[in-house]
Amino acid sequence: MGKYFVGYVTLLSLTSVTDTQARKLTHLNLAFAPMKDGETFMELSDRQLLEIKRLRRANPSLAILVSTGGGGDRGHGEATSTPEGLDKLTESTVRLVEKYNLDGIDCDWEFPGDTGIIEEKYQHTALFADYRRKLDLFTMKTGKKYWLTTAAGAGEWYLARTEIHESHKYLDFINLMTYDSNTDSTIAGHHTHLYESKVPGCPRIQSAHHNVSIMIEAGVPVEKILIGVAFFSHRWDQVPDVNHGLYQNTPYKNMFGPSYTEIMLKYEPRMDYTKYWDDEAKAPFLYNGSTFISYDDPKSVQHKCEYAIQNGMGGAFYWVHDCDHAGVLFDAIYDNLILSE
Repeated sequence: MGKYFVGYVTLLSLTSVTDTQARKLTHLNLAFAPMKDGETFMELSDRQLLEIKRLRRANPSLAILVSTGGGGDRGHGEATSTPEGLDKLTESTVRLVEKYNLDGIDCDWEFPGDTGIIEEKYQHTALFADYRRKLDLFTMKTGKKYWLTTAAGAGEWYLARTEIHESHKYLDFINLMTYDSNTDSTIAGHHTHLYESKVPGCPRIQSAHHNVSIMIEAGVPVEKILIGVAFFSHRWDQVPDVNHGLYQNTPYKNMFGPSYTEIMLKYEPRMDYTKYWDDEAKAPFLYNGSTFISYDDPKSVQHKCEYAIQNGMGGAFYWVHDCDHAGVLFDAIYDNLILSE
């Protein structure tokens, strides 16, 4: 079986996916369809429908999925708190698949239990199970395969709040978010690194290797796990000039930094920023004596893709397409994951 190459694109940025890129992807997730009154809601414009038709002409084998929810969404827990609510939610999502002739569902309930409701752990499993049941029934009607995937949080907290060691059986694969690993933190550091750094001061073990390993140890088959690539950065300001800012305490928590396009065109060439490479972590960062920026670049992407191949993972995915206008990171994934296999 070949590797999966999965991209996320916002509904407003469908035009940014070129025909050539569509031919290279195996899956494209449309982000996002939020919860509204207990149902999944997505209304595609005529222009967006034309863009989807264009992508299908470019690659008839491309699986286009609707991504439900997203990181800031809190609708899944409430909607699935009763059997009636669960049925209403899943039925509405499958209707979107039918209405727009899509190829499946990417269930982005990223943070079950964030509300403090323990029962969401079991609602999460029930949601996957009901989606799988309804999509299989739809397959009996159409004869077509429908994909079911999820964006999974990376870390022990996700394993504790879900039954992913069992619920993975309902999924075709899992997009493990091996980025955003140092968020809500006043310590400037890597957010999308492959291995742990040897530089002291990291607040916790949080590398992609660690988070992939604990998911496998929990019982998820490695071939169902995709490694994540960040087309965006995290930034910290007023970072002390020690170890070039890496793992230094700052007055403020991180914020989203520039896209990779901006980094490549504006930040890396600037004289006031220096680009550093942490060879233990296999991750780059920028520092100007005060501001620290963590991100993925083609070299770190290459290491991630080689890791995915060497360890028998399902492939790689990225968030988000319109943060890499020149397709530099996109091509790095394709060249090192698909062409190198």
